[in-house]
Amino acid sequence: MRARERRILLATAVCAVGVPASAAAWLDARTAAVARHLGAAGGVAARIGGIDADLTGAIRLSDVALGDAIAAEAVEASVALDSLLHGTLRADEVRVAGPRVAIRVDGDGDSDVARLMRRLIRGRGEAGGGRLRRIVVSSGTLTARIAELGELTAERVEIVPDAGGIRVITGAVRIDGRAGPVAGQLGFARSAAELTLPHLRLHRVLAVGGIGAIAATPAPGEPARAIRLRDVAVGRLAAAGPLELRASVDDDGIPRPLAIELEPRDLAVAVRGERIPLGALAAAAPHGLDLGAAHASGGLAIRRDAGRTVIDLDGALDGVALDHRVIAAVPVLLSGAVRASIAVSPDAIAVPRAAIDLGAARWTLSGWLRRGSPVSGQLDLALATAACSDLLAALPAELRGPLDGMVLGGSFGARVRLAVDLAAPPGDGVTLATSITDDCRAVAEPPAADVSRLAAPGERAFPDGSRARTGTGEPGWIALSQLPPHVAAAFISAEDARFRDHAGFDLDQIAKSLEIDLREHRLVRGGSTISQQLIKNAFLSQRRSFDRKLQEAILTWRLEARLDKRQILERYLNIIELGPHAFGLGAAARHWFGVAPRELTLRQAAFLAALTSEPSSMSRRVRRAAGLDPESAARVDVVLRAMVRDGALDAEQLEAARASGLRFTASAVEPER
Repeated sequence: MRARERRILLATAVCAVGVPASAAAWLDARTAAVARHLGAAGGVAARIGGIDADLTGAIRLSDVALGDAIAAEAVEASVALDSLLHGTLRADEVRVAGPRVAIRVDGDGDSDVARLMRRLIRGRGEAGGGRLRRIVVSSGTLTARIAELGELTAERVEIVPDAGGIRVITGAVRIDGRAGPVAGQLGFARSAAELTLPHLRLHRVLAVGGIGAIAATPAPGEPARAIRLRDVAVGRLAAAGPLELRASVDDDGIPRPLAIELEPRDLAVAVRGERIPLGALAAAAPHGLDLGAAHASGGLAIRRDAGRTVIDLDGALDGVALDHRVIAAVPVLLSGAVRASIAVSPDAIAVPRAAIDLGAARWTLSGWLRRGSPVSGQLDLALATAACSDLLAALPAELRGPLDGMVLGGSFGARVRLAVDLAAPPGDGVTLATSITDDCRAVAEPPAADVSRLAAPGERAFPDGSRARTGTGEPGWIALSQLPPHVAAAFISAEDARFRDHAGFDLDQIAKSLEIDLREHRLVRGGSTISQQLIKNAFLSQRRSFDRKLQEAILTWRLEARLDKRQILERYLNIIELGPHAFGLGAAARHWFGVAPRELTLRQAAFLAALTSEPSSMSRRVRRAAGLDPESAARVDVVLRAMVRDGALDAEQLEAARASGLRFTASAVEPER
């Protein structure tokens, strides 16, 4: 070997051994300085537990952290020999052990990690130098926690810098997420993605070989149920396209197709499926909505548009159960189709259009509701004209009750407009208008819904469990002709001023009652007419529920068709509850005053009429006071003034009635035991 070659070989050996050793010594002394430099470049506090260098030109940083966003057990950089000899320490390949990322995503889709990466990239660009070939997770898994959403873990991760971004290739990937009470898990056999730099935006992605599950947290003691996903694939094959998910949902061994499209830039999501089982989401459903046996088909799309959240729905539900005492005493099964568009903004909720099909009943609606106070809004509701028999059959069996077996002819349709503006003066805050097409007729009526039996004597059961015979000619029956005019007038003024003018329903009173309830934020007053109250007391339970009101409406229609107003009023006065175990005017007059109904004074009649809306609570107040308490006295005065309004009294009679006393029987004011 010539002398010149020996000198070159010796110099190379010195560089290969001495320079890394010197670099290691220098880096060990400069650990804190390197951490400060790294932190300054990223704009966050940085931590490096230690730095090592070996004879191969590899530099290893242990216990590395950049703020709260990025951490790793170790980062090892392979430094190219020419870079090492030039003193730039430019990495060719980076191997990371146990990387962890914590991401907080902003409302605009940006994140703290993306901002950190942009700062580091700018710093690297200013430093110049060669190109990093790849980053590999050498041991452990990549763990990324996304605030308020969940966690992603990936194995065998390789990151390759590319023009304008990076390519990420992984082995198995697992995603765990939660939104409120709903949790989901997805696992994929492998995945690949392209991300743009410096904004770290997803460009293209593909994940295949997936399985997963979605479930809501069950109530204590309830079994956990999940929507099981198979053959899951996620992809975004074009930068401008949506992120798509395709899967099969396991429905007791039957695969149901599911497709989801997500467009993060537009904050939009669209879901389509066919008979997707909803049982696993039952725990997340509102109280009273049972999804245990429910299936859904169709599409749901949610998007942001000019500051609003727009929800478009076009689908069908079957097997849904409404299980709430406000609806009915038993669960009500529903199946139907829904098409709707709903826009939610900070100050209002608008429904430009909606259609609901429940059998032959085809409803359309539109409206809006102002958010905040005072309440204002409008609802337009229409029922398409259809055969009455088909409309009755469209009612769930659980709602029909005594109507089962009724045979109807003719057709029926309706339009309703409800307008609310509580900024208006009291009494003008709610308006209700209807337009009805009705030539329904009863062809046959089941015994439980035959209102004509009210015209004949018979035995009836009262709410307290007692039984008695009622009807013309029965002992204790009070004929309307036996009463002084002011007695019937007191009850009409108190309960149903337009009794003789309407066909069983008073829309003005319904609107006024709704306005009072809305202003008081509670159910204060009902809008039932005397005809409706007679039906409730003679045929139905005392429950305040939707099924009872529905049955009451249909039976009231039948009552007005079969009995005249005089018959209705007479039967009402003979069965109405007017105190403890006092049903009917005869029993009430004896209980409270020890007189026959024909002997009732004007103020006594007004007192009994005041009892109709709250017989139990008003009776308790009178007993506690051992006489007429102030609140009950005020109610009696309301009835007297209503009689003046309706022309049943003049001013002189009003003052005379107010001046008269009320002497109760001893048993009526006897304290409760």
